[in-house]
Parts: sequence; structure tokens; C-alpha cells
Amino acid sequence: MTTNKPLQPVTKEDRIDFLDILRGIAILFIFAANIVFFSGYVFFPPEAHIPATILVTDNFVDFTNFTLIDGKFYSIFSLLFGIGCAIQFNKLNNHNKPFAPFFRHRMFWLLIIGLIHLCLFWLGDILTLYALLGFILIWFVNMSNKKLITWAIILILFPLVNWFVIHVANFNYPKYIFQLNIDYAKHFGFQMAEWQGKEFTDFQAYLKNDNLIEFFKMNVGNTFIRIGNILREGRIFKVLGVFLIGLWAGRKIINENLLNNTKFLKKVAIYGFSIGLPISIIRTYLEFFTNPESQILGFLNTLSYAFGTVPLAMGYASLLALLYRKNLKFLNWFAPVGKTALSNYIFQTFISITIFYGIGFGFVGKLGITVIMGISIAVFCFQVVLSTWWLKHFRFGPLEWIWRQLTYKKRIKLKK
Repeated sequence: MTTNKPLQPVTKEDRIDFLDILRGIAILFIFAANIVFFSGYVFFPPEAHIPATILVTDNFVDFTNFTLIDGKFYSIFSLLFGIGCAIQFNKLNNHNKPFAPFFRHRMFWLLIIGLIHLCLFWLGDILTLYALLGFILIWFVNMSNKKLITWAIILILFPLVNWFVIHVANFNYPKYIFQLNIDYAKHFGFQMAEWQGKEFTDFQAYLKNDNLIEFFKMNVGNTFIRIGNILREGRIFKVLGVFLIGLWAGRKIINENLLNNTKFLKKVAIYGFSIGLPISIIRTYLEFFTNPESQILGFLNTLSYAFGTVPLAMGYASLLALLYRKNLKFLNWFAPVGKTALSNYIFQTFISITIFYGIGFGFVGKLGITVIMGISIAVFCFQVVLSTWWLKHFRFGPLEWIWRQLTYKKRIKLKK
């Protein structure tokens, strides 16, 4: 049964404030993880840093960033994506509207936005992957809660199978995607580098390049690197698994008031930290202090990611839900960024390119990690101020507004 009543975007009254806060916090720490790559910190040796930016805190900040942030907050963002899907499914059911056509249309336009971001600007884009997996998520929306959690666990652990396929069965299928990047770079005459007898695109040259046309051409080629890394890591399985946890959590929030279930939230926080934190520390040790070419250590790294990252991310989300219940006012600062998350995520790309890349101010590879983290916090504070001002005058973020109009196929008023 369907009705002729037109669908509308979620109203202010229907929004769940905590989810906006959690989304805003995730945007902050996703940036803290991404800026390590934007800044060229991982691609340039310490000798390239401006001496004044090398601080005694650098080693501690580097270790802490990788242990507590890397992977955890894009996992929270994935959780929120699944929760949002559950909320939209419930809304459409209440309007007696079919879910699949609406969500496919929504994902199609997210895919277009993601592909523009990925192919032209930032090889670390997550929107494209989210949109593609969003099409698959439709298959799970009618599944029982028990099956959702079962599939989530299988998918989160499946990168271990992926590792065995690549390294034990010796079917290194991602290498064919990486080879496409090499062929593309050679075709256009881009600078190449060599490490342990293997050719690859010279990322230092890419980041330092000051020609805008070359920058766009290089980014198109870098798309193959992104696809290859996603396949090699088994990230498809991890993200879809967390989507399913989010779908389950969204149902519980709607039907069982999960965010007020303090007993359950405390249990998830305790188990999440007890399991996730020690294993994440082990993963950091493996990453920082062991031989990256060792197969057994590579397996342990994949194992520690599977058992450390998602539990710690769930622990963070539950702890923040408990803190929100204590009415801590400072948490509300994150809500405006969370309400305009898509715009702020893309804004972080453009501000980082401007600060670091050769087509911008050219600070790539020149700064220590403590200074880089300071920049990420300063940029985010600016985003808090800008988002707060924006939402006083407008109903949606600029990209959210465009996405909504494309999704709902109609003109939507932007100004309040």
C-alpha cells in the first residue's frame, strides 16, 4: 500500500540530538586520522620537517593517534550510516512508501558526490564506498535482529579470510588494480618511485605538484590505489558489517529506546574498552615497531584490527551516549557539525589541500605530528563556529541541501 503524500526531509523535531553530536565528534576524529595523509606526514622522512615544528610530544602523539583514533571513528560513522538507514526505513514504512526505490535513488546521488570527491580531489574518500554498500544494505533491511548481528560478526571477521586468499592461497587480486595505477601514471609520464624492487606512483611528487591540471589527472589515477587498498584490507566487509550493527541499533533506538538503556550502554562501553583498547595497542606496536614485510605479522595486524577497532569504536559510542545522559553542555558544541556532516567532511578536504598541497600553500611534509594535530583541532573549531552560524540562517548544510533536492526530486527551501 502506498500513499500520494509526498516525502519530506527529516524535520528538526524528528532529529535525535545525540546522533548529531556523535556524528560531529566522528567528523573531528576522522579529520585527525585523515590529516596525517593530507599533510604528507606518512610520505616524507623526519628530515623534511621544519625543525621548529619537531616537538618532544611527537612520538607520543603519533602512537596515541594511531591507537585511539585510526579506524575507530570511521567505524562510528559507519554505525551512524546504518542507524540512519533504519530511521529512514521506519519513516517510509510509516508513510506506506516503498523503501528500496527511495534508498537506491538516495545512494545514487551520494555515489555521484563521492566519485567527484574521490576521482578529482581525495583518494581517501569514504562516500563512494558507503554509497555502493548502501545498495547492498537494502537486502538486509527486512532481516531479523539475530541474523543482522550474525552477519555483522561474519563480515567484520571476513578480512581474515581475505588475508588468507591473498597471502596463503597466493591469489593477490588487488595487485591487478594497483597495476592499473602504475600503467596510468606511466602513460601520462608521472614521476615514479621504487621500493624493494617494486614500482609505484611517487606520492611525494604528487603532493608537491603545483599544476592544477596535473593534480586532477593524478587524482584520477589515484582512484585505482584507493580501490586496491580497500580490496587488500577487506574494508568492504568491515564497513558493511558495521552498517548492519547500525541497522540493528537503529531499530533498538526506535522501538526500545536504546539510548536510555544505561545498563546495556555501560556493558558495551566496558567490554568495548576492555577488549578493544589492549588489542589496539598491540596493533600499534605491530605497525610501528615490527617488520611490515613479515607475513605472520601482517596476519596479526589484520587480526588485531578485526578484534580491536570495532569493539573500541562501539565502546566510544556507548560511553558518549552515557556522557550525553549526564547533560554535559560541551557535547552540544559538536551538534552543528554533525547536522552538516557531509559539507564539513568535504570542506576538510579543500582546506587540507589549500594548506598542505603544492597547488596550495605547500606545507606538505614539513610539519611535525603535534603541530599537524593542532591544525586539525583549529580547523574543526572553525567548522563549529561556521556551522553554528550557518544553521542560524539555513535549514541544511549546502551539500546536504543539494543532496536532499536530488533525493526528493524537488526544490527544497534552504533559508529559514
